[in-house]
Amino acid sequence: MNKPKIESASKLKIFVVYLGALLTGLALIIYPALGPILTGTGPDGFDFSSNQFGNLFIPQTLFAIGAALIAPFLSKYIHLNKILVWGCLALFLSMLILFFSHYLTAEKSTAWMLLMTGTSLLGIGFGMVITALNPIAFSLFPNNQVAAVAALHFFLGLGTAGSPLLLSLAQKTGTWYNLPLLFAIGLIILGVLILLLKQDQQATLDSPEKLKVPNGLWLFVVLITLYGICEGTLGSYGSVFLKAQGLSIVEASQGLALFWGGLTLGRVMFSIISIRLNLNWFYMGSLIIVGIILFSIPSFTGAFTNLSAMGVAGFFMSSIFPRSVSWATETFKDHAVLASGFMVASLQLGTGIGTNFVGILSKTVSFAVLFKVIAAVAILALIFIFITKNKYKLN
Repeated sequence: MNKPKIESASKLKIFVVYLGALLTGLALIIYPALGPILTGTGPDGFDFSSNQFGNLFIPQTLFAIGAALIAPFLSKYIHLNKILVWGCLALFLSMLILFFSHYLTAEKSTAWMLLMTGTSLLGIGFGMVITALNPIAFSLFPNNQVAAVAALHFFLGLGTAGSPLLLSLAQKTGTWYNLPLLFAIGLIILGVLILLLKQDQQATLDSPEKLKVPNGLWLFVVLITLYGICEGTLGSYGSVFLKAQGLSIVEASQGLALFWGGLTLGRVMFSIISIRLNLNWFYMGSLIIVGIILFSIPSFTGAFTNLSAMGVAGFFMSSIFPRSVSWATETFKDHAVLASGFMVASLQLGTGIGTNFVGILSKTVSFAVLFKVIAAVAILALIFIFITKNKYKLN
């Protein structure tokens, strides 16, 4: 009599985890994907300057880092399910703000402040939801923990890749603002499903007894921060770099899509294959390929070579973050939520550095030089993988 109930609850939990990742990815990218509208003129444009548009995402990064660091300590007093609900609420409000902003295109300053609030809530929601989902996903399948976490980030990547595509379809009908409203409805459904979950507290979801970070966790923090710089550079400036390489705007956009597509494809393949095979060799060697591509791509000519390089770079970067999360969670089982929070915060810090510093330096330094520097960062991240491996066994 009890077995069907257990299976039903388990299926609901699996559905909630991966739906949560998908909706978070969709919500995360819709603001930057709206760049042409937010900086555009005309009846539907907000007429923001490029600087204003870039500044919209500063609070998102800061609040994402803050939420990811606070969530583990909140989990000592409240269940992870409640943290997930709070994160969903923040994402829901962010999408609602984006929907209502289309009524304020004529009120530029008001719209900008409103959208700043929206990106701040987006950061809070992302930090809380992904910090909670990482250890929950890790606990879903005890015999396939690496695959479970990789699948989580596949669905997150599917959302980030799908959001611009859905937006392009909505723009054809002139009703882009209905898309965040649709996401908001999805987040309400997700919140209700989370409330229906049984609040079981497993060993892998333990909270820290004291506000003390295990010393070894800092190795993972440095590793993921360095990786985040590489991802942030390619993910934010890949299309700008390709345009500087002589590619057309359409080709440059395709290159960015290939990068994110390669990242998403790599994660689903890593998730599926790691069920049967140990892919630590792929994880360990990926950053060598990424470093070679980053160092070599400034000398590439022609659209095909450059676009292929972007797709290959994304594919080989796909395993780094989810595998590192699994490794850190396994290493610090008694601080699993804390490890997740620090990993999410580190990724946000790294991508923030990659996005902002590359943009600042690109005014005086060529992209060719900058990409060679980022290649060195990729190799430095690889060195930290080996340092961490020597300290903590990589299973």
